[in-house]
Amino acid sequence: MSFGARVWGPTGLLELDETSFTVRVVYSEMVQAGVPAPGRTRFISIPGINPATHSAVCIPVAAYDTTAQSVYSIQYTPIVSANGVTVYFGFPGTSTGPIGLSAQRLLVMRNR
Repeated sequence: MSFGARVWGPTGLLELDETSFTVRVVYSEMVQAGVPAPGRTRFISIPGINPATHSAVCIPVAAYDTTAQSVYSIQYTPIVSANGVTVYFGFPGTSTGPIGLSAQRLLVMRNR
């Protein structure tokens, strides 16, 4: 590549250059079950992303119940597909069972 940043460490050695592995956040949004419509999943269209170069994670942003006895402690599962992410508010392998109710931050990242 002919562009990018280079960072040298305190010993004068090159530590980061334009060929280093980096992660860049390309999309961020608060997601919550039932918003904007009820359902167990929500598809979010993000043109240009695909599973080979992108990953996603949902991070709780409120107090997190660690007793595993509350629907507020259910972690959302984002799955990256071509041009979008499907967020599962419960277990992805079933159409029944509890769904999470807490707001969580969806981060979609591009790997390099």
